[in-house]
Amino acid sequence: MPFQEDDPCLVSQSLEISSILQGLLTQRVLVRLDIPGKAVSIISTALEVDPKTGTLLLDNASEEQTNSQLLRATSVRLQGTLDRVMIEFSGPLSPAMHGGKPALAMVWPTQLRRVQRREFFRVDIPASNPAHCLIEHASLPAGRARFRIADISAGGLQLVDRDLLLTDAAVGTVFEECTLELPGAPELDLGLRVLRSTQLAQDNGKPQQQIACRFVNLPDNRQIAIQQYIGGIERAVLSRRWGMD
Repeated sequence: MPFQEDDPCLVSQSLEISSILQGLLTQRVLVRLDIPGKAVSIISTALEVDPKTGTLLLDNASEEQTNSQLLRATSVRLQGTLDRVMIEFSGPLSPAMHGGKPALAMVWPTQLRRVQRREFFRVDIPASNPAHCLIEHASLPAGRARFRIADISAGGLQLVDRDLLLTDAAVGTVFEECTLELPGAPELDLGLRVLRSTQLAQDNGKPQQQIACRFVNLPDNRQIAIQQYIGGIERAVLSRRWGMD
């Protein structure tokens, strides 16, 4: 999706874009690649920045099906946090090789967004070690329901609603009684405010909702616990990425 020309966060200077991409590489920034509107995303890293060809090489996914979906997409979104500033741009991917191994190539963007924010960027929750959120609310069956967490940041999370229990939750709805169940961490009681709802198709063709929420009135000690959990996921991803497991 093209950016608005009057967007104050827009960067279009080629030298500045080149510097940002070099920063993603030299700082080994974890970036998220996803297809907007689709339940397809991976955590990747920049492998090479080639100013001569204007190409950014990225680590591919371990699952071939995911790589195929990313390569077929007309546009893939890249998001990452460089020096606590969120970087975002989009473009198609093509297959490439790096060091004798398959990789993903993306043409340098002519524009990108650089957004100052306090939260860390989102990290996906590994399917092998899922996290959940229990919501207690009168609108839910039996007054409560448990949802898998798709991804999480220091400022909020995204819930997977396979049974379409939250389709009537309007933007701005606040769930005051929620419990985060994060692997390896104590349960955390907090509130969630609905930011947006997106309907996606599951592999079997059935619809599911993904509900993006922001944490409400989060005490410092609980925010620290969430950041520690996110840090653990990031370290595990880096360890696998650089062969240190």
